[in-house]
Amino acid sequence: MPSETPVFRRRDGVVSLREYRHDVACLVAVIRSSGAMTAVLYAEDNYQFAVGLLACLYAGIHTVLPNNLCDNIRKQLESPDTVFVHELVPAEAPAILQVQDPARVDVEFFTSGSTGEPKRIIRSFANLEAELQMLEQVFPEQDEPVEVFPTVSFHHAYGIIFGLLLPLSRGMVSDAASFHGLESWLARVELLATPGVLAWVVTTPAFLRVWAENAQQCPLQHRPVRLLSAGAPLPSEVAGSVADVTGAEVYEIFGSSETGVVAHRRPLICQEWQAFREVRIELAGEKGIRVFSPAVLPGEHASLGDSAELLSGGRFRLLPRVDRIVKIADKRVSLCEVEQCLLGSQLVKQAHALVLPGSRVARLAVAVVPSKQGIKVLQEQGYAVYKKTLRDALAQQVEQTLLPRKWRIVGELPVNAQGKVTQAAVAELFDCPLQLPVMLPLSKSADTLHFELLYVRDSAYLAGHFPEYPIVPGVVILQALATLIRNYWGLHVDGIVRLKFSAETLPGHSQLVTLMRKEGSVSVEVLLKHTGGRACQGRMLTSPTGKAPAYL
Repeated sequence: MPSETPVFRRRDGVVSLREYRHDVACLVAVIRSSGAMTAVLYAEDNYQFAVGLLACLYAGIHTVLPNNLCDNIRKQLESPDTVFVHELVPAEAPAILQVQDPARVDVEFFTSGSTGEPKRIIRSFANLEAELQMLEQVFPEQDEPVEVFPTVSFHHAYGIIFGLLLPLSRGMVSDAASFHGLESWLARVELLATPGVLAWVVTTPAFLRVWAENAQQCPLQHRPVRLLSAGAPLPSEVAGSVADVTGAEVYEIFGSSETGVVAHRRPLICQEWQAFREVRIELAGEKGIRVFSPAVLPGEHASLGDSAELLSGGRFRLLPRVDRIVKIADKRVSLCEVEQCLLGSQLVKQAHALVLPGSRVARLAVAVVPSKQGIKVLQEQGYAVYKKTLRDALAQQVEQTLLPRKWRIVGELPVNAQGKVTQAAVAELFDCPLQLPVMLPLSKSADTLHFELLYVRDSAYLAGHFPEYPIVPGVVILQALATLIRNYWGLHVDGIVRLKFSAETLPGHSQLVTLMRKEGSVSVEVLLKHTGGRACQGRMLTSPTGKAPAYL
């Protein structure tokens, strides 16, 4: 590949292969001089991560890739022989890049922890190389130029393969700008995508769901498009909606941080999965499916919590996850079936069922995102009627004694950077004793949040405020604002600089909330949707919580 081949696009321009190799070599020099045995690599800047990962490979050092580097994770990883790559100052003189045996250099991933605590997984750079070779079966090299636009960070396994290593090995230009929401991403693609050049969109169902709801915003016209989705099941209606406006080929990849890529399919053409030729799958009963692959360490196998129906020729159909079958009152209940039943009611857009941890007696709990029809029921008839309608729908499939005892009605489910709903984050929704206002996202970015807050007429927090003239208590509004700030930015509200309430919010009203993040504070503007009048305005002091945001 010529040294002047462009390989990354940053906010300040395009990086050539020569420039990238120079940056890697300067970082290799300082890693070698540190004498460290282990490198911790975490960088929110995708290009800095791309430099760090290849530098760790050339330095031949064991590399740890945490999902985040909040205070408690950092303490767990600190040791005398460990270096944090993002804190190093690259050397002025580049090192000579000596090719290492990729089988002898390990990479330590963490699972997303969708059903519990993240688990450490060790794979080698040779395993990652094997993934790239397997992908040749589906995406053979082509002479035409390709531009890659990821919405996933490079530091997750999926982002490493499809946003970083695959484009780098092919000489594709990968956009290394950090993802900060649909609007800013669409604007960047509109500005930078070259007409007529194939655009690969490396993304997740969580992003595609938001895009499908805003399908009128389509910057990828007049150019061929290929969508790559992974991390969670992609609903066919979401894939179809985005494909309709982009004309895209849609591919899904099945796998995990532990297994690497396992199978692929084109969901708008076929619902069956096709395993890669080098991958062998076995059923493992209550442990799900067992995967043997060159993408895991030699002699090892990895397990997935999915069950499957095996077909001929390496094909299979995925069935509900075995780790989502629970026992309640000595009876087995499929959480997936509960969710599908709720989705079939037409009142629910998304649902996540679980048994809350720490309960003395196992009881079913459900968090649901209402559909447009569901929001109409909430506004006109309240929580009681909405929940009863959902219970009646579930009663057609679930015994009366097993029906959910706790509900949370939310604007969206918490998802991590890999687009997965995490059970721990959903369980936290039930920690608050009261149902907060339904917080419906309008747009989100690193600096600005726009939400609609729906105050349902029969909300428990309205009791006693005030019997003759009920209004929404200011403390509830403050709690909702603080929750948004914590969930999406990982910030704690420490106090109020100035916050003026200038209009009442009554039961059944909706507020349009705008939060703008600044250094050490967040400015607040709250408008009443039905009048456009200002209900609240001011500024709140904030500080980092030390934890990663619970929502994407």
